[in-house]
Amino acid sequence: MPFLDHPRGPAYYRHWAVPDPSASVVFLHGFGEHTGVYHRYGFALNAAGIDLWAVDQFGHGLTGGDRGDVGTLEDSSALAESLTELAGQAHPGIPVIAQGHSYGAVVTLARALEHGDRYAGTVISGAPLVPVPELLDVDTSLDLDPAWLSADPFYLDAMVNDPLAFVEADSRALARELDRAWDRFGADLPALAVPTLAVHGGQDPIAPVSAVRAYAETIAPLELVEFPGARHDILNETVHREVADTIVAFIHRVIHIGDE
Repeated sequence: MPFLDHPRGPAYYRHWAVPDPSASVVFLHGFGEHTGVYHRYGFALNAAGIDLWAVDQFGHGLTGGDRGDVGTLEDSSALAESLTELAGQAHPGIPVIAQGHSYGAVVTLARALEHGDRYAGTVISGAPLVPVPELLDVDTSLDLDPAWLSADPFYLDAMVNDPLAFVEADSRALARELDRAWDRFGADLPALAVPTLAVHGGQDPIAPVSAVRAYAETIAPLELVEFPGARHDILNETVHREVADTIVAFIHRVIHIGDE
């Protein structure tokens, strides 16, 4: 199995590949997920001629660590950096897009602020850009209602029965690192310069879309597309095809496919 090297230990990654990609996406999943729940999305990108590289974050999937312990923002950023390097080695010179969901979106935005020159664009989904009430008074654990995530019965079955996925775990590391990011975003996000697409469910009960909407109204490179009625895990919602099509169109736009 393929693993990335990291001081905390090896991290498992997946690569959905096409022979001659027009772009590569490097992806960080959210809390409780793993790369295996993104096969549909990977195949959708492949059908559009785009590679997808995704890594199981620490404490998730086939990567080691206590369940739910993501480590630090820097740990996750280092995994994204390793994926970016792999994508560049596999296909030198093609554009790379940074993408993240939920906590992965927070890390991706931080990277866009710090390493924006590495990416042609950024995609975020279910991004919690302001404090999440469920995390403010939590002791050591977070218990997510699967109904908050999606209305797709196939995805919900996976989240309940997949031994590598979970909706309840120790959330101390998650809360700590989100708090660090929230302290920074108010001052720093207005400086975002990388073209960024935010896809978000209109009925996301975990990360309300209103915060992303407020930022998008004042940050020119940040484009928001809302999906009415959709919940938090927008890439695995009943509208997952429309979401993937929206992302593909954005990627084609930022890498200038179809301009002629």
